[in-house]
Formats: sequence, structure tokens, C-alpha cells
Amino acid sequence: MDDEQRILQIFHSYREVNQAFFHVMKKVAQQHQITPIQLIVIRILREHPEIKLTELAEKLNLGSSTASGIIDRMVRDELVYRERTEADRRAMTLTLTDKGRTLWEESNETRTLMFQPLLQLSEEDQHQFLRIQTEILGILRKVKEDGAI
Repeated sequence: MDDEQRILQIFHSYREVNQAFFHVMKKVAQQHQITPIQLIVIRILREHPEIKLTELAEKLNLGSSTASGIIDRMVRDELVYRERTEADRRAMTLTLTDKGRTLWEESNETRTLMFQPLLQLSEEDQHQFLRIQTEILGILRKVKEDGAI
């Protein structure tokens, strides 16, 4: 197998795994009557309380206006609280409401149950997978920094 075929094989394999993960995440989100992107936003807000809207957009790899639209719907649904910062009245900080935190806990339980079969992989395989994925991310970030992509 030549280099091009191996690269395509890696790319297609990663894409299939990514799509399978997304499908499960979509099912989790649907069970809790939210969208997959809202589920991701809830996770980010859980990990980064009082994050600024611009920082959230960056973490999501979305434009600020797109992220703002997502947050508008989540504020309307009482999942997120949006507040202007005192230091910079133009900046907004975002936090989960009680309803948003409850939704995180419930969806986390659902996600854990749905991904439980992954633990059928041996611990060694799990560690290898994470090690290789970290290596791939490092390579791709370096390529991005170097301006190739």
C-alpha cells in the first residue's frame, strides 16, 4: 500500500469513528430534547463557568454570530444565563442555569450508558487509542500552525 492509500485509509477510518460518535451524541441530545451542539455548549459551560461568548465561539470553532444564535435559544429555553461583564459592558459571560446543570447531569448519565460498550476494549487498547489520538492531534495542530492547512 502506498502513502496516499494509507493516508486515505486513516482519514476514512477516523471519519467513520467520528460519525459513529456523533450519531450516539445525537441520540443523547434527542433524548434530552436539545441539539448536539447545545450538548457540547453545556459541557463547555460546565468546564468553564462564566466563559465569554467570544471564547465559547473559539472553542466551538464557530463565528461569534453563530455562537450567539445558539446561546439565544439556550437562554430562551432557560438553560444558560447571559450577563454583561462589569469590566467590559460589550462582553458577555455565560453560565449554566439550574435547569442547564440538571440537564448536564441527566445527559451525562445517558451518554455514559450509551458509551459503556467502549469499555469492552482492554485497558491497554484504551490507553493506546488515547495515546495515538493525542499524537494525531499534535501532528495536525503542527500542520495547522505551519500554515499547510
